[in-house]
Amino acid sequence: MEPLYKPKEDGKVQEVPPEVYQALHDFGYRSFRPGQEMAIMRILSGLSTLVVLSTGMGKSLCYQLPAYLYAQRSKCITLVVSPLVSLMDDQLSGLPPKLKAACIHSNMSQKQREAAIEKVKAGQVHVLLLSPEALVGGGHSGSGCLPPADQLPPVAFACIDEAHCVSEWSHNFRPCYLRLCKVLRDRLGVRCLLGLTATATLSTALDIARHLDISDQEGIAVRSAAVPHNLQLSVSMDRDKDQALVSLLKGERFGVLDSIIVYCTRREETNRIAALLRTCLQGPLKWIAEAYHAGMSASERRRVQNNFMCGELRVVVATVAFGMGLDKSDVRGIVHYNMPKSFESYVQEIGRAGRDGEPAHCHLFLDPEGGDLHELRRHIYADTVDYFTVKRLVQRVFPPCKCRQIHQNGSGEIEQSEGEELVQRVCHTHERAVPMQDTVEALDITEEGLETLLCYLELHPQRWVELLHPTLSVCRLVCYGGPPQLRKLTKICPPVAVVLARKRLAGEKVETCDTLEFDVVELADTMGWQLPLVKRGLRQLQWSAGSGTGRSGILVEFSALSFYFRSYGDLMPEELDQVCAFLHGRVQSQERTQLYQLKTCFKAFHSVAYRNCSFCMDELDETRSLKLKELLSDYFDKRRDLDMSKKYEEDQDDEDKTLNKCKWEEQIRADVRGFLASRSDEKFSGRAVARIFHGIGSPCYPAQMYGRDRRYWRKYIHFDFNEIIRLATQEIIRTR
Repeated sequence: MEPLYKPKEDGKVQEVPPEVYQALHDFGYRSFRPGQEMAIMRILSGLSTLVVLSTGMGKSLCYQLPAYLYAQRSKCITLVVSPLVSLMDDQLSGLPPKLKAACIHSNMSQKQREAAIEKVKAGQVHVLLLSPEALVGGGHSGSGCLPPADQLPPVAFACIDEAHCVSEWSHNFRPCYLRLCKVLRDRLGVRCLLGLTATATLSTALDIARHLDISDQEGIAVRSAAVPHNLQLSVSMDRDKDQALVSLLKGERFGVLDSIIVYCTRREETNRIAALLRTCLQGPLKWIAEAYHAGMSASERRRVQNNFMCGELRVVVATVAFGMGLDKSDVRGIVHYNMPKSFESYVQEIGRAGRDGEPAHCHLFLDPEGGDLHELRRHIYADTVDYFTVKRLVQRVFPPCKCRQIHQNGSGEIEQSEGEELVQRVCHTHERAVPMQDTVEALDITEEGLETLLCYLELHPQRWVELLHPTLSVCRLVCYGGPPQLRKLTKICPPVAVVLARKRLAGEKVETCDTLEFDVVELADTMGWQLPLVKRGLRQLQWSAGSGTGRSGILVEFSALSFYFRSYGDLMPEELDQVCAFLHGRVQSQERTQLYQLKTCFKAFHSVAYRNCSFCMDELDETRSLKLKELLSDYFDKRRDLDMSKKYEEDQDDEDKTLNKCKWEEQIRADVRGFLASRSDEKFSGRAVARIFHGIGSPCYPAQMYGRDRRYWRKYIHFDFNEIIRLATQEIIRTR
């Protein structure tokens, strides 16, 4: 779609025209905040832009105002991709009255989604809010929700909220985010993208800009200071955190604050701490505390949030999901009962306090023994896979085909036209399906992990795969009329004839066969037919020809939700090794980067921590607060992420290595032998044993089962994970 204003000859945007100021006044604002004016004019000029602004600094206006102005000129829509349903609902309710909006996400019924799409088609919607899965079609979202681009109004631009999720230097939040920009461009023809985030290091911002295809320096419209000036920060290392928390909330700093959020890592911790505060903080102030986490019902979460919003609830003890999209400007205190997993998370969470510009207080409890550090490190190891797992996945994604044989001439060389160089790739890709549940169980990897690895392959410069919408890949066909009915089908349904012929060639007896089960994706690809046509033809077999609604006595069922993609089948062994090396290297780099970020985070907090909270619960040493802010600014403003994986290896503590290799090695080996002996009927890899020793559940080794044996579960959480893998692997080899 054409932009409202053309950029100047030097590529810079025009001066703000009167109609933009008029629209700003219509929205109820007198002036722009820092960064908003440049970002809005760039979007109105059709230039992709990244806006990095602290929470509560007005990022939403950067898409609302352009969406309104574009809608005034022509019948078009603005797409806004949001990560959470709660965030989407808040954005929807917070839109100015002049903007008509709708949303599509996983919590809606099919009927509700269809109603929203009909509104869009009818031109009754200015802004359409989408979950990443609704746009890309990942995981259990099935075949996606949006119709093709030619059935929708023109897209003025697309806004990606929480844009740090598209960066390879960010956390593995949602694999769908990795593919957003590609899908928006290729499938919907969107050329102008707006990225919004409150937390991005310089390296992350530059990487997001690459994904958004921002080439000019002004494309990153604004990068604000990491921590707002009105926040007062403190850290303490109390051995009894429960008592310290109660003392802190009774002290002069937090005792007079009206709205406080206490963040915990685990759900069960929120319930326990909320009960503790209700017991210990009784008195004239009527302290009331309640828990909030994803395990609660939607109505309970809504009740807690509404009570907090209207001031009836003073303290919410929550997991980090609470506060995303929370439009409460007067949160006065944030307490971290556990250390956050990164500086990005910390800044995002404390940024929910003091959005009105008034002073607010933030305190973090740091475990002096490093317990939180070990717990968070455990989550990082849970997301990684070893080389053997990567290789098994690659074998499933690139099964060999016969394209190379077909294209070879009699001399065994690949055919080529005169004057052309030798063609290396003769396969034009095949459509394949990898069943999600089967693959999860076979490879002992989460569905999200699988999707992430497939995304890496698609986004590789060589485009190893092209991901399509997930599909049901297994077809089961039953003829209640017996084998004669099945044989009749071969004359009217070519796919059934092909399946039966294959069985016959494989030496199976088909004369008594009345049931078929086959991979419908592989069948359609072999026949050169489109998958939807094959599925439609098979479904129609259930109805008698010409009899309206009459049943034919044939059952056709589709099952096994699968990742569906196009991939090559003629990769040479060295190419397959190259793919494996790329994927495993990417996984290792991500692991080392996150470990380095975690360790950097711990060291920074440790450097400014008080011995206990009694030193800061009444008055705050401004020097330590400023020092922590400086450390945060230094982290966000310097381009250091790219070296993190190497730095982590260089930064390992010699003391830890000595501890692992000398003092505890024999004890670990003995426990590995004892564990293997106690489960002699099962097979384990070194990684599987290390996960159990670290207390990491997986699809094949769930915590519900293996966590019962306290002799081994989480016993070595404070030891180097990869060192345990090495020792366990050696012991497994010895027992064979």
